[in-house]
This record gives sequence, structure tokens and C-alpha cells, in this order.
Amino acid sequence: MNKIEQLIQKHCPNGVEFKSISEIFTIRNGYTPSKSNQNYWVDGDVPWFRMDDLRKNGHILNNSLLKITKEAVKGGKLFPKNSIIIATSATIGEHALITVPYLCNQRFTSLTLKSKFLKSFHIKFIFYYCFLLDEWCLKNTTKSSFASVDMNGFKQFPFPIPPLEVQEEIAAILDQFTELEAELEAELEARKKQYHYYREQLLSFSYNSDTSQASIKLLSEVCNILDSKRRPITRSQRVAGDFPYYGANGIQDWVENYIFDGNFLLIGEDGSVMTDRGTPIVNWATGKFWANNHVHVLSAKQGLNLRYLYHLAQMINIRQWVQGLPPKLNQENLKNLKLPIPSLLEQERIVAILDRFDALVNDISHGLPAEIKARRQQYEYYRDRLLTFKEAV
Repeated sequence: MNKIEQLIQKHCPNGVEFKSISEIFTIRNGYTPSKSNQNYWVDGDVPWFRMDDLRKNGHILNNSLLKITKEAVKGGKLFPKNSIIIATSATIGEHALITVPYLCNQRFTSLTLKSKFLKSFHIKFIFYYCFLLDEWCLKNTTKSSFASVDMNGFKQFPFPIPPLEVQEEIAAILDQFTELEAELEAELEARKKQYHYYREQLLSFSYNSDTSQASIKLLSEVCNILDSKRRPITRSQRVAGDFPYYGANGIQDWVENYIFDGNFLLIGEDGSVMTDRGTPIVNWATGKFWANNHVHVLSAKQGLNLRYLYHLAQMINIRQWVQGLPPKLNQENLKNLKLPIPSLLEQERIVAILDRFDALVNDISHGLPAEIKARRQQYEYYRDRLLTFKEAV
């Protein structure tokens, strides 16, 4: 019997009490002060949280990306610290613990413990249990053009009140999982920076057209462009299967048949064709797959290691070659991209180094992403088990 089981057996062998969210929490809606009133937005010091804060800074927050002035606060009252904000419209299925007095926008509902329950809960237990509330919200949205949670059901969502000792032990265990995942995420970010550094170093010769290390060639001289073999399939005509169906920015679906078989470099043609850095959207396709008419399909001619071009393409600035709305990198401009091509032996040396880094930071089956995924699955498994309680009769 583990410690939590012992604590439950000691304090609540017959189950725990459940109460609805509306009984336990004060429920408030977030809001956005008028954008036309500059007095609400200039030199403010009141944290005002949006989904961007969660995406950038995580799920336990003490500061916001945007701030408003005290003049913008309705009635002068902020939401109390140690409250939960949970997304109940638009991007549903996210929440955060806010540890400072604050406001949030209207996409969030704020949950603050009522005074009579302050001594009944550990705030981190509430934070972790709200992951189950997130799942409930995702399954209970209104069927309209703008997703929103069924708020009547939300207010009746049952929340357990196990003994504080049990809550504290559960929070401590889940904190350990969270810290481990954060360490792995930090290591992944460090390895990505290392990968980008070595990629720039190894390919830096490429930008001197007078160098003796590489000759400058047009992409059409070193690649076969196989766009004529592509065939789009409308969503309604696709039959589900085991073969990836590629578009401009990667796999869009899985279908029953394939066009290509082998190793190919895919470069976005229109729509999502360029990163924020101005480099092309690049994907590596291996084995059997289908490609639609929004992605260029390239194979190597003699003298080119296609993996070399995969790494190099992620450094080429294509802003001047992308035209129109939606943005398009047409085949003619693609053909005329100038590429530094060293000897095949040098290409293979560069590829051997960069492929190791690429696998470490991008491979979802072997690298750090695979380890992070495994740890996250382990965390979710134990979280669900630890947060499952028998209701007292």
C-alpha cells in the first residue's frame, strides 16, 4: 500500500465528499477594457492575462505579457491571487494558476475559492484537478460556429474534497513529474540551439560564391522536381488508410493509396510556404506517401545527397522569391534558387553530423521528443489515477 492509499485508508476509507464548482468557487467572467481608450492601456501595471500568456509562459503565472491601468478595472476590483483561469470559449481545454491579483480577457472564466473553503484545499491540488475539468470542457461545448463551454454543466461539475494531507501528497508527486518534464524541455531547447549553431557553422562556407569549397548551382541542376506526379484529393473523396497525405506544411491526412515511394524533400509551394525567419517550410518524406499540389516534391540527381539539401534549405532566405496572396513559391523561382554544393564526400560528412542533432531534437520515436512524450504519458496516467476518488455515500 503506497502512502496515498494509507492516507485515504486513515482519513477517508468510505470515500470523499464532492461539491459542485458553483458551491466551492466564486465564478467570474474575464473582460477586455475598451481598446479605444488609451488611458486603459498606456503605462499600466495590472496583469491582464490572455491565451498568449499560457502559450508563452506556461500554466503557473505571476506576470502577464500585457498590462492595463487601474482605471480600466471595473469597480476597482481585481480577481484575487491564487485563482484559476480556465478557457471556456474559443481555445478550450487550457487553464492556469494565477498567483498575483489580476484580470483576464473574456475567453477565460475565473475560479476563486470561497472563504469557507480556503482551509479545505491545497491550491496545487486544485490546479492539477483542473486538468480533468479541461477534459470535461472539451467534451461539453456548444455546437455553433464559435465554440463555448456549456456553462450550466460547468457550474455543476463535481469537485472532490479529500483531506488536506492527501491533497498535499498528490500535489507533491505531480510536482515531481512536472519538474522532470520541464528539465527535459529545457534540455531539448538547449540541444536545438546547439543544432542550429553547428548547422550554421558547417554550412557557412555556402555563402561565399568565390570559395573553392563549393560550387554554386541552380536547384534545377541538382534536383528532379516531380510536381507533375502530384494529385490533390478533396477531403470528401479521401479514403482513410495507412499512407501519409502531404500538403504545404506537412501531413494533412492518411489515405489508402500512395504516389511516391522512397526518400524525398518536400518544400511548400503555396499557403504555408515560409517560416518567420523567411526560410521555406521543409519536410522529409520517406517510404510510401501521397502529395497534393500545394507542395513541391524533390529527388536528388547524381552528385547530391538529398539530406544535405534538407539541412541547407532550412537556412535559405526565400522572401524575395515568394509572391502573391496567398503566398506562393512557384516552380520557376524554386528552380532558380542558387545553392552551394560541395563535394559529395563533404556533403556526407556534414549530413552525418547534422542528422545526429536532427534526430536528437526532432525524432518523435528516438530523440528527446520521444522521451518527453513518454514522460508526459506517464504523468497523465498517474495524474488520472491519483485524482480518481470514490464518493462518500
